[in-house]
Order: sequence, then C-alpha cells, then structure tokens
Amino acid sequence: MIEALIRADTEEKRLLEFIRSAFLLIAMVGFAFYGMEHWILDHWTESWQSRIPFYVSLVGFPLTLLMFFHRGRWVRYPFLLWMLVSVATGVVGAYYHLLWNAQDAEVNLFSLAGFLEAFKGSRPVLAALAHTHVGAVAFVVGITIRD
Repeated sequence: MIEALIRADTEEKRLLEFIRSAFLLIAMVGFAFYGMEHWILDHWTESWQSRIPFYVSLVGFPLTLLMFFHRGRWVRYPFLLWMLVSVATGVVGAYYHLLWNAQDAEVNLFSLAGFLEAFKGSRPVLAALAHTHVGAVAFVVGITIRD
C-alpha cells in the first residue's frame, strides 16, 4: 500500500491508494483494539470457543500490517481468507450472544418482543459484529487490489 501510494502517478490513483490505505488502517487498528479488548476484559469462559475472537484479532493484525508493505498474491490471498474468517466470527458471535441472551431472559427469538429483549441482554450483540465490520472493510480493500 505504501509503495503504491508513493508510485501513484495521477491524482485519481493517489486518491484511490490513500482511501485504500485509510480503510486498511481502520481495519488494522480495529484488530489491535479488539484483540486488546478481549484480553483486558478477559473475554473467555471455560469453553475454547470464547477465545476465537481474540485469536482472529491476533492473526488479523499482522496480516493487515503486512498488507501495507507487500500486496502480492502470497500475502493478499491469506489476508482475504482471514478477513472472511473475521466476518464469519462476528456473525456467529452475534448469533450466540443473541441466543444466550434469549436463554437468560427466557424469551422466544422468533417473536419481535423476544428478539428485542434478547438484543438488549447482558451480552452485547453489536460488539460481536465489530469483527464482521473490520473483516468486511478489509476484504473490500483486498479485492480491489490488482496485480
């Protein structure tokens, strides 16, 4: 990214590379922040599945950092795959947060009132979707890069 930004010869290319770099920076900061947040808040229970968001961030940060310095296929393809893993982690995490909130509140998720009650539960549903946001933004950056 940095090299492409420096080598851009037209105003449009410079703007495009700047936007890509800005969005990639947002994703990188997101991975760093969410990884630290999971670690500091001790986001794990007895199950190994509760550690998955931390590990996704732990791998996502260096992959995103590497994209700033080299965007060849050997970096970009694992990066794109990992961003899809991040999206899936966020969606599955939001589902489980919603499901566990519904179980705690003893409501039915298939009714509007039950869904809204579960959404407001003690486990933040939107926080799990943060991984989806970061992964989706970085994935869009990755697929717009041409060799």
